[in-house]
Amino acid sequence: MRITKKWLAPVAVAALAGGSLAFGPAAMAAGGATCAEDLGDTAIDGGIVVPAGETCTLGGATISGGIVVEAGGWLDATSIEVGGNVEAIDAYGVSIDGSSVGGDVSVYGGDRGGFAYLNDLDVAGSVAAGGVDVEITDSSIGSGLLTQSAHYVELLRTSVTGNADLVGSPFGAVVAGAIVKGSLTVDGSQHETLIGATADGEPEAWGNQIDGDLVVTGNTGNTRVAGTNVTGTITASGNDAVAVFGAGNTAGAVEGEYEGEDPGEAGGGDQSIAVTVPQQATGELVWALDGTSGLVDLGVAESLDDRFAATGEIVPIRVLDTRVGSPSWSLTAQVSDFQAGGETISSSYLGWTPEVRENEGGAVAGAAIDSGFSGGDGLSVSRTLVQANEGHDRGESVTGAGLDLQLPLDTPLGTYSATVTLTALS
Repeated sequence: MRITKKWLAPVAVAALAGGSLAFGPAAMAAGGATCAEDLGDTAIDGGIVVPAGETCTLGGATISGGIVVEAGGWLDATSIEVGGNVEAIDAYGVSIDGSSVGGDVSVYGGDRGGFAYLNDLDVAGSVAAGGVDVEITDSSIGSGLLTQSAHYVELLRTSVTGNADLVGSPFGAVVAGAIVKGSLTVDGSQHETLIGATADGEPEAWGNQIDGDLVVTGNTGNTRVAGTNVTGTITASGNDAVAVFGAGNTAGAVEGEYEGEDPGEAGGGDQSIAVTVPQQATGELVWALDGTSGLVDLGVAESLDDRFAATGEIVPIRVLDTRVGSPSWSLTAQVSDFQAGGETISSSYLGWTPEVRENEGGAVAGAAIDSGFSGGDGLSVSRTLVQANEGHDRGESVTGAGLDLQLPLDTPLGTYSATVTLTALS
């Protein structure tokens, strides 16, 4: 099946005349920016403001300052680096994935609600949110975590250096796989409060490690604690219904009212070690140009006794496969006919010799294809540039190919261009 998009890359060749096509590098903005579109991997010297009601999409961006999301705005960011704070008040939402923030993250909703979805995020400072849906997964928080009247809170497989206080969530709170170096407080949660436990009280696959105290107070609905190690004291009071303790809890002491199993005694060593092993990622097969330009310039064709000839190389392509099971994959290419004004040259005259230049992913170069000058289809039909067999190493490979264009002497002069369509298959 096709698992990645097609990419159209220009190929230019000058037959008896010079010429080229060019693609510019990623945009660079200085002194801060307003973001109301897809800025991609832009580098910002300063901060970003997402205007009210607008959507800002960032992928691979670097922002030396902070990000402010105004009312009704939406920040959708992946693989970004932020030097300062991320702040949103009454925003539509904030979604940050696979990124780092050098300051604090603060997301507060108003009448419209909103959300704060933080995944695989490294926050140097604190995280605070209120009046929004809160999901924090596979992240690291360098200071404290505070949620206030969040619609619901999910804190999953995340480390918090300071205290984690989850207060007043009307649709409940779930804490699983958390490592909290301070204390964890869950207070005033409604519907369900699940700390290391499933809804029926069994331990979750991901338990919790809390170096301070665990305070579970004033919660209504189904309140469960299981699989949670607490160095300090577990306090359970004022919960309606009474908190139920399942298997796998340990604590230095227990206070208040609870039902179920008594926690075991917390370890008495000088140190404890906690690590969260996440579910193995499904991974992905991705590829990208290994360069700043998508242009292949074959220059001016050389006039030989019986033909024009031009040679060059495609822009190298970097392929990364991190999928579970390492299934087979291939990257194929097909070239359109060359065009110059009203003239057309068949791409069958173009051949290539693929090669693998860096190989940590078990890649194998495709077969060499001759120019169709003396017969054959050349690259006018789909050809394999590179492939990997099932069970290959999970890693990155870089592939390239030398190009060989041979044209009849009666080819009309002009600067011709064609497009290469690359397709990843698995």
